[in-house]
Amino acid sequence: MEKSHNHTHGCTHCACNNPVLEILKEELFSPENLGKMKSISGKKTTQKPQTLMVSGGTIRPMIGGSTETVESIGFANGKVVITGDKKAVEKFMLKNHPKHQKKVLTGTQTLLPGLIEPHVHMVPTAMMSDWLDVSPFNGQDLLAVYDLASVGAIINNNIPKIPGYVILGRGLDPSLMPFVIKSDGTKELQTIDNVVLDTINSEKPIMLLSASMHTLYLNTKALQHVYKNSSEIKKQYKTVDQYILETKGQLQESPEMTPALKVVMVQIIAMSVHINKYLTELFQLANSRGVTFMYDAGLNKGFETLLRLYAEIHPELVRTGGAFICSSQEDANNLGTYTEPDNYKPVYYGHVKVVSDGSNQGLTGYQSAPYLCNPADNTGIFNFPQAGIPAHTIPPSYNTLINTVVAVKGWPLMVHANGDQAVTFAINAYQRSLAQYKGPELRNRIEHCSLLTSDQITNMLQMGVSPSFLIGHVGYWGYAFKEVIFGEKAQMLDLCGSTLAAGMRITLHSDNEVSPLGPLRMMEQSITRIMEKNPKDIEVLNSAERLTPEQALIAVTYDAAWQCYADKWVGSLNDGYFADFVVLEQDPLSLNTPSLQYMKMRNIPVLETWVGGVCVYPLDQKKNQNGKSVSEKNMIMSDSL
Repeated sequence: MEKSHNHTHGCTHCACNNPVLEILKEELFSPENLGKMKSISGKKTTQKPQTLMVSGGTIRPMIGGSTETVESIGFANGKVVITGDKKAVEKFMLKNHPKHQKKVLTGTQTLLPGLIEPHVHMVPTAMMSDWLDVSPFNGQDLLAVYDLASVGAIINNNIPKIPGYVILGRGLDPSLMPFVIKSDGTKELQTIDNVVLDTINSEKPIMLLSASMHTLYLNTKALQHVYKNSSEIKKQYKTVDQYILETKGQLQESPEMTPALKVVMVQIIAMSVHINKYLTELFQLANSRGVTFMYDAGLNKGFETLLRLYAEIHPELVRTGGAFICSSQEDANNLGTYTEPDNYKPVYYGHVKVVSDGSNQGLTGYQSAPYLCNPADNTGIFNFPQAGIPAHTIPPSYNTLINTVVAVKGWPLMVHANGDQAVTFAINAYQRSLAQYKGPELRNRIEHCSLLTSDQITNMLQMGVSPSFLIGHVGYWGYAFKEVIFGEKAQMLDLCGSTLAAGMRITLHSDNEVSPLGPLRMMEQSITRIMEKNPKDIEVLNSAERLTPEQALIAVTYDAAWQCYADKWVGSLNDGYFADFVVLEQDPLSLNTPSLQYMKMRNIPVLETWVGGVCVYPLDQKKNQNGKSVSEKNMIMSDSL
């Protein structure tokens, strides 16, 4: 449980705006540190694209968003050159690329376009790789046991050996710990404060960032360490005892977190020097799960510079683009003229991003009515409040910001909105702005779009605004939402079926690292809508909203590319598109049992992942995405005659 939240501007602490990097961005992205990051990596080496004809198995190029199969496909010079029946493809390849190789898929092996993650946070995820992982995940699954004892074991088994180092952890999620049952039978989320952390370790200073990134939890030793080394804290609190008593080790929002993080700034920077290595590991993990394209939902100039430097000296394992984060009216005023991406280049900009509220599982998504759990009367946060404006009235300054981005500057927009009131505000702001917009059609989005009504779906459809769903809200957190946080309101979560039925195009995303990378897992959760945290039964959250396997596949390929302005080069395997594809051991559309079988979709082995005609993930040399060895059925490779 987190403390009551003040509705103060700038409290954008979810994955969409990492507070650690926001606070330390000037130091982290200084020319000196960027130089260190670049010098460590060396020079770029590139592989030549293979010229290849693939046949056999199942081949779904997703052309035009169709899941229909073809017999064969040809690749040359890093692009798709032909799809169709085997004889026609073979004839074309022999005539135009006589030295091509042949790959024959066997049995259930399936070739699909590379899978897409349309909303991730690449630099923050990589930057915090060395922080201790105290999240509830093991790969793409929830840990069988996740509680204070298990978190304590992780911490105490990984005490830093460097004198003076503070234990820094990330991903702590009280909403996925066992509920606390009160004397009257009601359920609450686990409370975490300095006293609770002291029971884990009272000798070493501990700082744990919550998964929602709204709260930094400190034990008493860490609070004492911060007080001793922070002149800012000494000005605010007369004694260390007062600091401990008033904060209880729950530091929220930038004003409270900044002094503590500044105390460990040197340590954080030291842990970030190998950022290029961590980015490579992140991209390799993505490849192991079939991902060839990642769209960053919170780029700033520092992140952009770092990713461009990375691209200059590393082979391209995934294609990258993203949205430029806009946190103030000044940011909006400084935007340049928008030009729709026509040709791909790494780290291209497709959107502007505005983060309007926080995280529902972190109790900071902005709601029309209070959360059912403690703290009492908590409706979350709205990041653009205005003095004198009632809680349920959209602030004029927020309207002005959205209008500047869309109507004045002409940029497509992604609005982060989790709570139902934040979604209402986003839709209202879009309506006002689009009424004044005179340019070509924009692919505007609402990110997470967690709680919707049928009327709002109609409004979004009429405006051409599409949702991108963090489907883990259903699979991972659905049980907590239903039992403790929302009650019946949880039925409004991630209305995938209704939005598609209305005629909208939707996508599924991980918001990594809020939830694990994995489009196959996201497909599975949208197909089953099983609440995985239920300790007793297999329980579905609002079965009417389940997708078909075909709809789910379109959401992580064809429509994901469209939503990210990447549909001219990825998302399907049209002639002339990039040779970005994945080979799976099974066809996710042909799992041959009822819907519960789709619970295993996340575990379909990824045999190969290709980017630009180069194989970037060969499973026979590595372990699969769950860390376990998999026996690969042999694909037949041969030179053409």
